[in-house]
Amino acid sequence: MKQPLGLYIHIPYCIHKCGYCDFNSHPVKQDEMDHYIDALVCEMQHYAKIHSDTNSIRTIFLGGGTPTTLTAFQLDRIFKECINNFTIVSDAEITIEANPATIGIEQMKSIRQTGYNRISIGVQSFDKTELKVLDRAHGPEEIHSTVDCARKAGFENLSLDLMFAIPNQSLSSWENNLNKAIEKNPEHISTYNLTIEQGTAFSKLESNGKLIMPDDGHQLELYKKTIERLKKKGLHHYEISNFARPGKKCKHNITYWENSNTLGIGAGASSYIDGTRFKNINLPAHYIRQVKEKKTAVEYSETLNSRQAMGETIMLGLRLIEGISIHQFEKRFQISFTIFFKTIISSLKEKGLVVIEKDYLRLSKKGLFLADSVILEFI
Repeated sequence: MKQPLGLYIHIPYCIHKCGYCDFNSHPVKQDEMDHYIDALVCEMQHYAKIHSDTNSIRTIFLGGGTPTTLTAFQLDRIFKECINNFTIVSDAEITIEANPATIGIEQMKSIRQTGYNRISIGVQSFDKTELKVLDRAHGPEEIHSTVDCARKAGFENLSLDLMFAIPNQSLSSWENNLNKAIEKNPEHISTYNLTIEQGTAFSKLESNGKLIMPDDGHQLELYKKTIERLKKKGLHHYEISNFARPGKKCKHNITYWENSNTLGIGAGASSYIDGTRFKNINLPAHYIRQVKEKKTAVEYSETLNSRQAMGETIMLGLRLIEGISIHQFEKRFQISFTIFFKTIISSLKEKGLVVIEKDYLRLSKKGLFLADSVILEFI
């Protein structure tokens, strides 16, 4: 029987790197991009020989960088190669990320006609000042025109990314962002708490005292407002940072949170297959050269032992609001969940941070606001 597999394809090019970004993104290089697609295809063909007989693809996700820095023709080629090399289920979710100001109506129509059926737009904020603080390359107008373009092009599954806890962001300005996002009537909203990652431009600004983050109390207040507002508008809170209309959860991301098999193609892409994690080299030029020589560009690989795999599965699974199926966990790891983790679970239940009901271990409401420290207990 074919096991389902999530396919992630990384497009590392961006017209501009934002100050908070620690993703593997690089400036657009027109003369390199065709060679990059050639390398993607070559790597894809290599893995297809290994997985196409045993795995069917149920989700494809083009992330970045900014995938829409590629031409419609290049994006069409990538999609056709997926079809040629893998068995893709008929109702597969096929997502492409896009940033406002990087895509016009004709390219949008072409992408939709090719077969991409879900679009995730990196809005981050509808506020001009906040966009400037975030170092974004677009203004509020481009957000509206990009969302409208996506709808005109026939995208019926649209997700918006928003960011909160931006320096100087008030509760009312965040609420205003949420309201504007709701007005666009998306099927899905992701809300991310701005965090300062090491090595980013923001991290240098913070260490020089030029960037001051809101305190934890204010960040928690913003998060609580997010849940209250979006749930009130009929979006189901299904993962710590994610909200969806009925039937519109992001299937690809659920593959990660369930710690299921995912294959990553492209510079810096990570894969997790049957307990082994491996990651590709980051720099596009090095990736292209290595794939040309070896068909793959893996720079790091590790096979998790059973305890590590259990810890990771819990760490990811607790991000889902419904939590972890104890039955599925026991089937996968051949242990008694409640006996193996008895001490940890007792301590967390006593503190009111986790709940066990109907075969699921999940975070309580209190635990949701302290998720990181609860998850650490299981690692």
